[in-house]
Amino acid sequence: MVKDGRDPLKKLSSEDLIGLCRSGDAGALSELISRFAPAVIKRAESFKGEFWDDLAQEGFLALLGAVKTYSPDRGASFATYAQLVVKNRMISVFKRVSSDHDELPDEFDLPDDPSESPENVVLEQESLDELYRKIESSLSKLEFDVFKLYAAGFSYESISQKLSITEKTVDNAVQRMRKKLRNVLR
Repeated sequence: MVKDGRDPLKKLSSEDLIGLCRSGDAGALSELISRFAPAVIKRAESFKGEFWDDLAQEGFLALLGAVKTYSPDRGASFATYAQLVVKNRMISVFKRVSSDHDELPDEFDLPDDPSESPENVVLEQESLDELYRKIESSLSKLEFDVFKLYAAGFSYESISQKLSITEKTVDNAVQRMRKKLRNVLR
């Protein structure tokens, strides 16, 4: 954050932020989560039933996965790619946990521009900053370190090498993160 209160990351494209995420920049990851969280939550809430919080968690994990696997060489913007990844993960999970497959939402498309509602930007940003702080505070230091590297696109093997831990420890940290994120989103 610069002294005049403006965050230079806010001016960067999603694709530029992904590059920073992949180099381990936690601020860039926070900005990406902030940009796309309203769309992920809105999409999860559009599903009928009691599973929306699980779907939101899966949506965030899918978003992190999209950061990890996005390739601009394929010709799609990150927003388009993330939309498909999040949508597909939520549909898959919904079908797995719901007995009523006919209750899928009519609309599946996430907005191409997650900041389409300018009147809500300030309120959403404050709530997203709070969400990110909750995520950070709910994870142990190791889990948060794994979270940042995983979201930056590193494999379990690379994470284990960077943090000098075993791949099994990385996997265990990811599993604990999932449980903790579920609680944060409730």
